[in-house]
Amino acid sequence: MARGLFDVVVNPGHSEDTMTLVADCANGYEHELHKLRDGTMVVLKNGGSPVKQIRIVRGHDDECPFHYIEMGPATAKAAYLRGGARCLLEYNELEHTVTLTKITVNKEQVILLTGKGRTKPRVRIGYSLLNKLGMAGVRRSRTVRARHGGASVKLRLSVPANELSEQFVLSAGAAAKLRLDNGQLCLLAYDQAARTLSFSPLSDIPESIDLPNVSTPTSPTPDDSAQPIRSPYLPRPAQRTVAKTMPASRRGKSRTRKTAPSHTFAPHPPKAPKPESPSKTGASVVWFGPKLHRGRR
Repeated sequence: MARGLFDVVVNPGHSEDTMTLVADCANGYEHELHKLRDGTMVVLKNGGSPVKQIRIVRGHDDECPFHYIEMGPATAKAAYLRGGARCLLEYNELEHTVTLTKITVNKEQVILLTGKGRTKPRVRIGYSLLNKLGMAGVRRSRTVRARHGGASVKLRLSVPANELSEQFVLSAGAAAKLRLDNGQLCLLAYDQAARTLSFSPLSDIPESIDLPNVSTPTSPTPDDSAQPIRSPYLPRPAQRTVAKTMPASRRGKSRTRKTAPSHTFAPHPPKAPKPESPSKTGASVVWFGPKLHRGRR
């Protein structure tokens, strides 16, 4: 079974008999879909239910922020998917099937930084981190609801012009309301359905982080009918590196050190246990990002 994580693009001009697979975007996670070749005929499935037979088209895109699949409105509706959703694609080469499972929550670990001198609730999220969390829709609305424990605040979003940025910076006012501290290691979780960003502070910073790929599937709730959207993809950023913050003595400056990323689909580390089989009506699962990201002031 070969797997990969993809965003869904619904194009009203796309053929309903094909599905385009673009898996060369810089911010996308590593995948195992190299054997899913151009022109392959497969049975498209949502969870355990067959949807239709479809032909795979392998596409290439130099201006995409995250791997994506493109399909027509009728195909997306039959698969209970809509534009802007994120899904896990699993290819069974022996059975010639492609199964799509909607991902509702995406998670990434970050070092939270707080801005000085700003009391208004704001958040600055680097372009690369934004796409990994599946927050393209938030960028268009410019606001996001954030929660920590019982505290909740509406944040104004800004995205740095630097497309390599993976920073996460809260204004001082927002950090105070959410009871979060500068330099705190946090697990961020963005729920696409609730459009909410949640914080889970972690006690310490491990030397290496290996998160599970996908959590146990939960009961599904089919989406509404597919909504055509224009592809939101912006110029492709260059490959990222993992950044680590400098000691307090070098406050205000930072540097990066390249480390081997703990990718989700790397061939050498031991494979994570396979998730439970989704139900016949599809399932919603949680995606855990594989890397630790540190921000820059």
